[in-house]
Amino acid sequence: MKRFFTQLLVCALVISLFAACAASTPNDATSENPAGTTGTTGTTDAAETGFTVTDVEGNEIYFEKQPETFVVANYIFNFLLIGGKDSLSKVVGLTKDGWEDTRYGEYQALTEAYPELLDIKSIGGYHDDVLDRELILELKPDCLLINKSQYTENETSIPVWTEAGIKIVVLDYHKMILENHINSTQILGKLLGREAIAQELCDSYTNGINTVQERVAALSDEEKDIKVYMELGNQGIGTIGNSYDGILWGAIIDNVGAKNLADGKLPDSYGPLDKEYILEQNPDVIIIGGAIWSGDENNDQMRMGLTIDESLAQERLAGFASRDWFAGLKATQNGEIYGVDHGSLRNILDYNFTVYIAKILYPEAFADVDPQADYAEALAKYLPEVTVPGTFMIKLNAAN
Repeated sequence: MKRFFTQLLVCALVISLFAACAASTPNDATSENPAGTTGTTGTTDAAETGFTVTDVEGNEIYFEKQPETFVVANYIFNFLLIGGKDSLSKVVGLTKDGWEDTRYGEYQALTEAYPELLDIKSIGGYHDDVLDRELILELKPDCLLINKSQYTENETSIPVWTEAGIKIVVLDYHKMILENHINSTQILGKLLGREAIAQELCDSYTNGINTVQERVAALSDEEKDIKVYMELGNQGIGTIGNSYDGILWGAIIDNVGAKNLADGKLPDSYGPLDKEYILEQNPDVIIIGGAIWSGDENNDQMRMGLTIDESLAQERLAGFASRDWFAGLKATQNGEIYGVDHGSLRNILDYNFTVYIAKILYPEAFADVDPQADYAEALAKYLPEVTVPGTFMIKLNAAN
């Protein structure tokens, strides 16, 4: 009997020790960080480093890891704003053909700040939608970044690139739609491992657009009854340039509640308006878009943007204001003629131009904002290597 109780005592002791050990060990065994779990150190296995992005076309693209190489078929400015200087080491291809001729100021400023841009191979024209299929296959980037029109125009190449293992992501900054700007920026942040910077830019954009929408909504229909004529000044004084319906400047004018003369008057989303129609509408405000479309300064195109001094921009704007057929327009008589940088649209900072146009149309409602200063400050913050001056928003001087 004594031996029996001794054995029973030993068994009880073993059971209690086993229970104590079990209680001290997590029952899901995550302390060992097995595959598919995250432990207290925050490390993850290879399966959890993958992520999915949904682009502006609704395509879901899965990445096993952050891409190491890119072909940037559009929006290199946004790529740099978010990725910073070091992100250029990941770029193996760009649409560079004609960049210098059509965006001379931007080209000059960026290639001076980032000379490595000059060594990146070109996979097409800066304004062309059809891309070099074979060169992209040869470069074989982890990710190809394209815009919506490029996505449409390269429909026969896309399956070929996809089959080769290239991940294709569609971005959009052309439509001036808040959701697309935000989604495109967050995607770039995710792909470049710069999500905090991307979110900071998105927050600024959202706050800027929301401020405009809230203040415009508080205005009466009578206060918003303002006719705006916007023209791209790339054709010079003697030829009427493009206006925009539903995209770019047209979208901005719509977004601020004014009446865009081009609404429903163009066969496509952009094109020149008829002179007689403009005269008949008699706009309250005229906005001329400028840039540097070639390195030749001996023309009368509207000049705006990086590298442009304000005195030159004022001189060119005065040339447009002096058109004979502008003389009787209300905008001319009231001094409501403005210049804006066309090249500064299509990026996550372009909300400043929405704020600017809202300010010139409704000065009292936007008396406390300074979009010109805000834009300059943002460029200095996110592209510190770009040190050349520029002129982005002006009102025609009364002296002119």
